[in-house]
Amino acid sequence: MASISPPPEEDAGKAGSTTDPSDGLVEPSTGEERDRERVRIASLLENHAPPDWEERFRRDELLDAIIDGEPIQMFVMAADIRESTMLMKEAVRFELFARTMDKFVSAVRGGIGTPGGWFDKFTGDGFLAYWIVQSTPEEGEYQRRFVEAAGNLAHTAHELVELFHRRVLEDFRRNSRNLSQGVGLSMGLDAGPGYLVEIAGELTLVGPPVVGAVRMVTAAANPQEIVANVHLGEHLHGEQSGIYEALGMTATRESRPTKEYPKGQEVYALAFARGVDAARSAGDDPAQ
Repeated sequence: MASISPPPEEDAGKAGSTTDPSDGLVEPSTGEERDRERVRIASLLENHAPPDWEERFRRDELLDAIIDGEPIQMFVMAADIRESTMLMKEAVRFELFARTMDKFVSAVRGGIGTPGGWFDKFTGDGFLAYWIVQSTPEEGEYQRRFVEAAGNLAHTAHELVELFHRRVLEDFRRNSRNLSQGVGLSMGLDAGPGYLVEIAGELTLVGPPVVGAVRMVTAAANPQEIVANVHLGEHLHGEQSGIYEALGMTATRESRPTKEYPKGQEVYALAFARGVDAARSAGDDPAQ
């Protein structure tokens, strides 16, 4: 898994859908029109793409799926900075608060893009990102890519949480009159068919995994928690324990109350082996 470089310190699917988000768009009818539309959509993707996206993904197939409004199998990450409003109110100098937030988001974009993730948007108190899994004729190859994307998603979430609490929170602390113990970063994860649609001249991620990831953020009881709505995808259900063990983490099934299910719903709380952290701190620590 790729390491995430910290910001500088401050001084002081494969499943289908019955809903088509592309309703109203005119599909290109000729080869030349299709090529022009691919170029246009590719320019919109540049704001979100990992640096090697044209080599990592089958470019034209991905662009055509977006143009045609087709569902794309993906993992979605939603992050929330807990008590960010209070953190902003307690800032001694607002410009330092804004600068720290800007540097953190810049580090997030780089950390997500390196292992093939796509940065969707900053939400004011968090962000949305996603990992795409393109379909392949060979089921074994598809499952390998699926697990690879799941591992990149989960380990990136873990590294970002560690980065925030080890480095970024200290920058906020130096600029705060008072710091609540509730301040911290939490993550929600989900998987499923999502859509990339053009809204106001920007490509925006929509679909069930976005809803699920955001719901899992709210299900996180404390900062530093990473909660998933699925257990690495339904079609790998029988192999999940071994997959999680190979990725150096465990998933504990729990019941957590959410807005839609106040009595509780099934979620998976992720935990990472200490050996993974020890190995990284010894030779691959993103803080170094």
